[in-house]
Amino acid sequence: MKKWILAVLLVVPVWSWAGTQEAIETYRVGDYAGAMTQFKELAAQGDAVAMYYVGILYDRGYGVPVDHSEAAKWFEKGASRGDSLSAYHTGKMYASGQGVQKDPVAAHMWLSLSAAGAPNERDAAYTRRDIRKLERSMTPEQIAEAKSRAESWKPEK
Repeated sequence: MKKWILAVLLVVPVWSWAGTQEAIETYRVGDYAGAMTQFKELAAQGDAVAMYYVGILYDRGYGVPVDHSEAAKWFEKGASRGDSLSAYHTGKMYASGQGVQKDPVAAHMWLSLSAAGAPNERDAAYTRRDIRKLERSMTPEQIAEAKSRAESWKPEK
């Protein structure tokens, strides 16, 4: 019985990844309604990449009406699970106040987390540039608070 449970636990992430890849392909071919259905199912299972894509679909109005509040909600869900792209979009939304109340401290925190988890140095450099721009309009106390939040942040499971 224990071996069966272990086998299931090892195979489920592979199924999830295969489902994510299938949903991304559906998105790439422009079937946004189909992609939304697939991504929402995966997001309900805790897939952070799927949460990012649900955010993108709402943010850009692909297959659904543009809804920045809904996009922000999904980006933050993905970011809270450690997805760096979701963290980037969450940070940008807090910086601009699009879909959420403008909050430079939260913006800085999410952008810092995005830069730290970026998939490559180029993306990290662009995000650090955005952080420097944001810091020009922040007080030293706000910057310190944002850095403190980023340092103590832990992803959700």
